[in-house]
Amino acid sequence: MIPCLAHGQTGSSCLSPHLAKGDTLTNIYSRTIAMTGEGFAPLVFRISGSSFYQVTDNHPLRPAFVETDRYDGRPENRSATVIGLDGNNIWQDKPYANTSASGLMYNTLIWGPAPAQLHEGDTWQHTIGVPWELGGPGTQTITVVALDKEHQTVTLKREGFSEGFYDNDAKQMEIATTEGKKLRVEVKPGTSHWTGYTTFRQGIVISDALLVTRPVLLTSGEQHFSGQQRQYILLNAMPHLP
Repeated sequence: MIPCLAHGQTGSSCLSPHLAKGDTLTNIYSRTIAMTGEGFAPLVFRISGSSFYQVTDNHPLRPAFVETDRYDGRPENRSATVIGLDGNNIWQDKPYANTSASGLMYNTLIWGPAPAQLHEGDTWQHTIGVPWELGGPGTQTITVVALDKEHQTVTLKREGFSEGFYDNDAKQMEIATTEGKKLRVEVKPGTSHWTGYTTFRQGIVISDALLVTRPVLLTSGEQHFSGQQRQYILLNAMPHLP
């Protein structure tokens, strides 16, 4: 099987961006959080939107863009941004760690450095040392499930486990009991398990789906509710529309 060859920080040309100044990239995405259990009504939260990126600097490791985010039901948000392949980003002149589960490009903070050459069936493990969008600190196994050297495209499967809260996780929430009473509860998460598939073309995410599940314990005083939470994200590249 012909590999994707070594290139740049990520280790593979399939996972390294090949951008030109003035290029435009757009993606569309959604996230769902659902919780069910005995003694309380099911909870569902959803958000969706799209983002537009215009390349202002095609640096191979830290490209810069003018980014426009359009989350449904919220005002448009626009800023100059730098997206580092190592997960170190800048937004509105402020640095931050890119803990998003998905996004525009391959992110070694979440995925880890890939092997220098990729072949179908290759695997590597990566420890995510910080809470991130769909998991706490934990370890995942990444597998190359499909590879197209001619088009510099690779599909990766990721599966992992973690403990603790996610980045920006809700530590409290309001539930409605089956008797109709509203309660403010503390959230205690159990072990998270995630799995998903992502296709990259020259380091840009073409399609991404990731699902994570975990048990949760909800408490309010002496009352306890056992539940199951699942979260998932969907992201796809798309042509830019006005």
